[in-house]
Amino acid sequence: MKSSENSSNSEQKRVINHNGGQLLVVAGAGTGKTHVIVEHINKLLDSGVAAAQILAVTFTEKAATEMLDRVLARHQQYELQLPIMTFNALGESLLREFSADLGLGRDFRLLSENAQIVFLRQRLDSLELSYFAPVSSPDSLLGDLTNYFSKLKQNVITPETYLKIADKLPSSTVAEKVEKAKHHELAKAYQTYLSLCRGSNVIDYDDQIYLVLELIKKRPNVAAVLAKRFHTVMVDEFQDTNLMQSQLIDHLAKTAKSLIVVGDDDQSIYGFRGATLANILQFKKRYPKTKQVTLTANYRSTQNILDAAYRLIQYNPDRLETRLKLNKKLIGQTKGKPTQVNRFVSLNEELYWIASDIKKRLQAGQKPSGIAVLTRRAKTAELISEALDHADIDHVVVGRRYSLYQTPVVRMLIELTRTLSDQFNNLSLYHTLTSDLFDVPVGALSSLLAKLRREHGDLETAIKETNEPEHAKSRAAVKKLAVWRDEAAVFSVRWLLNKIITDTGYKQRLYQTARDEPARQLAVSHLGEFFNSVLKDFESIAAQPTVLQFTEALPALQAASERGVDDTLDLSHEKVNVLTIHKAKGLEWDTVYIPDCTESSFPLKAMTRGIALPAVLVKKTLEGADDHYAEERRLMYVAMTRAKNNLVLTLADQHGSGKPRRASRFIGELFGKEPLGLTELPANELIAVAEAFTTPPNGSETVQIPRSMFDGKTVSLSVSQVVTFLNCPLDFYFRYVLKIPEEPSPNRDYGSRLHSAIESINRGLLQGETPSLKQLESDMLDSWPKVGYLSLEQRERSIKQAKQTLRNFYRKSAETRLTPKLIEEPFKVKIPDINLVLKGKYDAVFETAEGIEIRDYKTSTRVDTEEAAKARARSSDQLTLYALAWQLSSGELPKRLSLEFIDNQLLASVTKTSKGIDSMVAKLGRVAEAIRAGQFKASSSRHDRCAHPQ
Repeated sequence: MKSSENSSNSEQKRVINHNGGQLLVVAGAGTGKTHVIVEHINKLLDSGVAAAQILAVTFTEKAATEMLDRVLARHQQYELQLPIMTFNALGESLLREFSADLGLGRDFRLLSENAQIVFLRQRLDSLELSYFAPVSSPDSLLGDLTNYFSKLKQNVITPETYLKIADKLPSSTVAEKVEKAKHHELAKAYQTYLSLCRGSNVIDYDDQIYLVLELIKKRPNVAAVLAKRFHTVMVDEFQDTNLMQSQLIDHLAKTAKSLIVVGDDDQSIYGFRGATLANILQFKKRYPKTKQVTLTANYRSTQNILDAAYRLIQYNPDRLETRLKLNKKLIGQTKGKPTQVNRFVSLNEELYWIASDIKKRLQAGQKPSGIAVLTRRAKTAELISEALDHADIDHVVVGRRYSLYQTPVVRMLIELTRTLSDQFNNLSLYHTLTSDLFDVPVGALSSLLAKLRREHGDLETAIKETNEPEHAKSRAAVKKLAVWRDEAAVFSVRWLLNKIITDTGYKQRLYQTARDEPARQLAVSHLGEFFNSVLKDFESIAAQPTVLQFTEALPALQAASERGVDDTLDLSHEKVNVLTIHKAKGLEWDTVYIPDCTESSFPLKAMTRGIALPAVLVKKTLEGADDHYAEERRLMYVAMTRAKNNLVLTLADQHGSGKPRRASRFIGELFGKEPLGLTELPANELIAVAEAFTTPPNGSETVQIPRSMFDGKTVSLSVSQVVTFLNCPLDFYFRYVLKIPEEPSPNRDYGSRLHSAIESINRGLLQGETPSLKQLESDMLDSWPKVGYLSLEQRERSIKQAKQTLRNFYRKSAETRLTPKLIEEPFKVKIPDINLVLKGKYDAVFETAEGIEIRDYKTSTRVDTEEAAKARARSSDQLTLYALAWQLSSGELPKRLSLEFIDNQLLASVTKTSKGIDSMVAKLGRVAEAIRAGQFKASSSRHDRCAHPQ
């Protein structure tokens, strides 16, 4: 931001020239905190302080690299031993130095997230779990346990302390006894985990600091050395430190001449990973002689942006501004444009408008790298990315949690490991044979697959038994697989997979084509990451690193891969950047968009994250400052203050078919009221808006079909529309063509509310942060409709049943941890022969060992027996349509299609054959023909729903 002390303002100079003691620098957004740290280091070096005695600690590799580069550029000493590093890098360097003093071998290994899961899984019995080891999947909670152990370390809680506290927990009631036993189990497991790590000479990420604190406590001689090591200790982003990090700094600065902490309580956004505002808010209480400097001259944003952000953040309680009687109002260099807020009817309109507006800016000459879209959720970032793709705007999703396991080359090898582990896994064998390893044409397997669907045999045996020439390639592949299967019992998975990709010639083909084909270059990169990270970690930790053991560990490994990493170096300097706000700290752009500013999206709802620490274990913090919505407000503040000149907030009333969204509370706080006007798009730009109707001429008897349903050429129908038409075309006409007003339906409201709750549970399972039952009940029962019921008693019965159903489903989900692969996943497929587009949404898609299962949740107390459930599933046109859609989009029929009747906890599954699918396509052809002809006759079966005038 600034090049030297001479260009610094008076407040910055006070920091740069600080000459001993403790200093709290309250550095607002864009006020040059990196500048003052760098210049203070330069000042110390110029005065003769040894580089090794100057410690500067921050949180990201990007920030540490930027600071070091600036210092080195000034002094031109490229070998300068200057400890500017992240907290974890500092901790590991100290552990390497003093490993012997702690009883660690100097060659200790740092467990990656993958390796940590494998390490625990291999030693699962040693943890002696009961409460946290579901019978159906004993290792399903390992991710939750490792996160819990992390929380314990971040709060500097030893196993001994935990056990003592667990002993003192009350046990008067049955519930208290269970809770006490739970924490005894956790404390013992924690103790065992630490012991196992020490015995194996491994550490995890938290150990990099936790063990340094243990070293300081146990070895006074080492503690004395460390306390005297540094002349000056500086900490950047101090508001984001946890208790463990703060204690380390306290010791390293114990006898230092100077301790400088730089931070801004209004930008504390990492509470979910242990950060506590108490560290910065109570710093002057811990160090009473602390001097303070407040930086308020902002060199980034316009005054209009800063004023709006300041109005917002003042709604937060217990801030430094009030606690220390500071003035934190930031002063910009220019007034600039007012903050823009655009409200749309639908989410699709909002996404489309953002993409269009970005395109206009780019066409007007703005640099792509000067534009960013900052989202609260990763899901929103993906939606924005899709919209930008559609608009052909080059962009990057920073830190996109792409799953290595879902890349084509890794999926191919995973299917191969499954094939080697289970010779009866038809689906995996099919994928392996048709992959780039063997390149067997799909058509060559079609006849065998059709036969297998009838006879329920296994594909490998069928290939071995056939002598037809077209299967020669498959037979040769199966013979090789048999040899590798024998070797799989002896050799490590990494060795065997490397042998296979070499023997099949795949590696050579890949490397040759990678020279000229970017897609193949990416495949090589993914292959290297898989071998050198995942497989290498597994091999180094697993007691028996075989293919079978790897396949069994896959679910846990994939879950571990979803955890965040430091991706601050992924920013593009040539493209539009799309990223979550947590990744935007310390960054800036000329133009910033903040989409989806609606309640439950921004701010997000408060959710319980994994296993919670008992209150007695957590030191009292500042409840108001650490409140969930206070942190959400700080996130909005951070997002807004990333913008230099243009700040655009957007929101949409309607997200899908659910109830309308309310504008974020932050909108009202920013502007004094919620925006009332809608942003209307030009008619030629509208997408996914209300269906357009063509008004028929007076006296005409011709049925006018909505253009969104029939544009004169293609018929487009949802699954529910098709099912309605098949039940009764006349009912279809009234519902979807005439769109008669629907009367309140208690059953429909009941079902939609439970569906929303189930979606929240499933998404929580997928994201590892399941909402509490209390919160789910509150959301479900909020404004429960009063109309449509015959009596108050009927309404109360409905509510009672809904609560019981929700509790049953919640309990079952917590026990099984059965997580869908896809949740409320929309689809749109075209059936070319009949020119019909089928649209819909799967409630849940599960990836089982046997294959894909598509599940639809039903609310019906009338289906109360297994026989009735099976009958409904067998006769369900909806399930057949789902099977057809999945086959058209993936090339394979799902293994199972299920109806789960959640009220009575019944699950009925069916399989669909090609014959059944062909029959449905024929039905759809007749439906499309009737719609084109405008024929909507009542069904001869006269379903109740068809009771309309004829």
